Order: sequence, then structure tokens, then C-alpha cells
Amino acid sequence: MEQQGQVRIVTLKDLWNLFIQKLGMMVVCSVVVMALMGIFNLITFTPVYKSTATLYILRQDQNEISGSSDDFSLALKVVGDCDYLLKSHSVLDTVIDDLNLDVSYEQLSHSITTNNPENTRVLEVSATGSTPMEAKKIVDKVCSVGSEKIREAMGFEQVNLYEYGTLNSKPDNKTGIVTYLLVGFIVAILVYTIYLVAFIMDDRIRTNEDIERYLGLSVLGEIPNANASHKGKYGYYGENKGNSKKGKKKGK
Repeated sequence: MEQQGQVRIVTLKDLWNLFIQKLGMMVVCSVVVMALMGIFNLITFTPVYKSTATLYILRQDQNEISGSSDDFSLALKVVGDCDYLLKSHSVLDTVIDDLNLDVSYEQLSHSITTNNPENTRVLEVSATGSTPMEAKKIVDKVCSVGSEKIREAMGFEQVNLYEYGTLNSKPDNKTGIVTYLLVGFIVAILVYTIYLVAFIMDDRIRTNEDIERYLGLSVLGEIPNANASHKGKYGYYGENKGNSKKGKKKGK
């Protein structure tokens, strides 16, 4: 680490050395956080299952030629309207009553999602539930009731339930291994950042080079292990001072 005036410049070598020194602590912190995250998810996890059905919008008038460009353009324009109607009170309130669901309109509306693949007349409708069968029943009912309401409101005679809801046995909200690895990586970066800030803020003089660089003084010599205890003939260091005093007392 170099210093110009009062500004310190951290080199790549400094960053790499700090990384190597703190790598063990970074790994430990990452593993601990991932383990705690896994335990927390295991205790609090409530599975949510997802089912997806498909609606297909054909044409406005059965007398028109199927597949015409006007028919296709019109169908694309009304896909957004169909999306809106599927989440309307008239549809979802009917679904709640028919299936005897113990949820509010807002809760059911938040559990319904739609997707329109680009340049298609397909509308994918998804719903979530506490069990795979519940999710399938909800999405099938939303599509069947929604198709009728769309026909009534927009005059689309052919809004077909092309594919019924899927039956998925795997929870949709299960935390994957990629998420754990990402969390561990973020923790490692945070730990390294903390050590890096502490390293930059540390202005203590540790080496001869620091003395020459920061104080402009030359080092003439060193006293090796000045704070350690040494055995000497005259007891100048450490424990030998005590031994020297004992020797004097015995002499008396």
C-alpha cells in the first residue's frame, strides 16, 4: 500500500494479500449464514404449488376466415382485455363461491398470474394453492368461468380452454441451491469489504518501510524480539532479572 501526501493508494497486491489472509473467515461466515438460512426455511417453510392452464383466442365472428391477418391482429389486441377480465370480481367471486375457498378476492387475485407468449393468441393462466390439486382446480375454474365472461363482455365466440391446469408435485416456492450459493457469495463479499475498509483505515506503523515512507526517517538498526524473554549471562532480559536478584540475596 502506497501513500501520496495524505491519500493512500491500495494496490492489487494489497487486495490479493488481504483476500488470501481472510479467505478462511469468508468461507466460514458464508457457510454459517447458508446453514442458518436452511434451518430457518426448514422450520418456517409452507409449500405453495402452481398450476398453469392455457386459453386460446380464435376469432370474433365464426363467419370470418380463420387465420386471416385481421383476425390475428384483433386477437392480439384483446389479450390484455382478457387478462383484465380474468381477474375481475365477476370471475373470481364466482370461483370462490363454486369451490368454497376460504380466501378473499384480493388474496385470490394475487395468486393468479397470466402470460402471453409473444405474437401468439395464447394466454397462459397460472394459479397457486396449498396442494397441487387445489391449484389445478382453481386455475381450471378461473379459465372456464373467465371464458364465459369474456364471451359475454367482448363478443368473442371462441375463447377456448385449450389445455387444463397442470398437476405439479414440486412446490413452486422451494429455495434452490443457486439461491443458497448466491447468498453465500454475497456474505463473502460483505466480509471482505469489512476487512478491506478496516485495512484502509488502519494507519499504524508496522514495518521499517512504513517508518521511512510516512515519517521520512531512516532506520539505523533493530532490536530483535525486544518484548520476548531471553536468558542472558547478566540477566538483562526477562526472567533473568529475577534470577539475578535471587543470586544477590543468596550472596548476602
